[in-house]
Amino acid sequence: MPWRLTVVPYQVRTMAADVIVYTVEECPFCEKAKRFLAEKGIEYKEIPVRPASRQWLEMKEKTGGGTVPQVLVEGVPVGGYSDLVSLEATGELYRRLGMKDREAAATLYDVIILGAGPAGLSAAIYAIRKLLKTLIISRDVGGQVTWTADVDNYLGFSHVNAGDLVARFEEHVKTFGVERVIGPEVTSVDLTARIKRVVTDDGKVYSGKTLIIATGGRHRHMNIEGEHELIAKGISYCSTCDAPLYDGADVAIIGGGNSALAAALDLIQIANRIYLVSMTPLTGDPHYQEKVQRSEKVEMFLEYVPVRVLGDKAVRGVEIRSLQSGEVRELTVEGIFVEIGILPNSSLFVDTLATNRRGEILVDLECRTGLAGVFACGDVTNVPFKQVVVAVGEGAKAALSAYSYLINQ
Repeated sequence: MPWRLTVVPYQVRTMAADVIVYTVEECPFCEKAKRFLAEKGIEYKEIPVRPASRQWLEMKEKTGGGTVPQVLVEGVPVGGYSDLVSLEATGELYRRLGMKDREAAATLYDVIILGAGPAGLSAAIYAIRKLLKTLIISRDVGGQVTWTADVDNYLGFSHVNAGDLVARFEEHVKTFGVERVIGPEVTSVDLTARIKRVVTDDGKVYSGKTLIIATGGRHRHMNIEGEHELIAKGISYCSTCDAPLYDGADVAIIGGGNSALAAALDLIQIANRIYLVSMTPLTGDPHYQEKVQRSEKVEMFLEYVPVRVLGDKAVRGVEIRSLQSGEVRELTVEGIFVEIGILPNSSLFVDTLATNRRGEILVDLECRTGLAGVFACGDVTNVPFKQVVVAVGEGAKAALSAYSYLINQ
């Protein structure tokens, strides 16, 4: 009978026969099962099989299963890759193998939330109120709203400082004692098993029965000549952060939506001259448009596209081209604020979850992604209207949907 012994240098036990894995060549879940065992330092005996072969019939007789991989632990069939991950997450795998020093090593969460912006924080509150063991993993707290000076018309506030609003969100979450891992970046996720696994760049692995993706978005770049070289040398994607640096200067704002108009309102108080460049007529809220249009400091170039950033060590101007006539003009500026929209932070999920052409994760009315136990909310999804109040509501829905999923399992 052909078999192969995989030896892992750092393992705890040396009895390879304790775990047997039946595999088929080029089976992705077989590879996942083997890699998973290797990561955990557990030796295993691999038995490759082919359909209808003697080894295949032996596998079916011993495990009762006709799919691969099939895993036996101490001679007892446990199922496939998903079942193996579930056993490890609960500590049962280590108990069966007699690895008592590792039984308590793994914590299994009911919900893991990726992201701590308005959607993620809202999801955390609703999850913990349902008595779900909840973990937030995020590089920072606040998300995109921290790049904004003020938030208008959030329920209960006609106008509120964005930083203050985020602080209130965070304080609300802290009152419930939600576990948080802030700082490390998520490098990989495994969504296909019943137990979801999240790996961070500090080498730690977290396991959860459900996962809520609330990773938000990031600023879109112009992708034109000179942009990359002059980032932070006159090119900015945050007027709230960088507007004070341009006191008395001439600047350009690229974009015609709410974020561009809000940037113009910030800069009206600071800059000498503001050129607003938009590929389309203005699309932002009418009251923003009215305020910007009233200012004598603002000159608009509608239906123009930026084609090149000018400057060597610092920005000295930008070339723009009319979409109507093809005319190219040069605007002499010291700063360029790029406000042309948001790209979803979905790169970790696009190979597993359905997305639209913009890369937004597709969700239904209950924030379900189509993969069991995986939910998404906020700006990373295809839900329209990227507003704080919308993200908060979607976060609540995602948590309630995760709770409903868990109690129906």
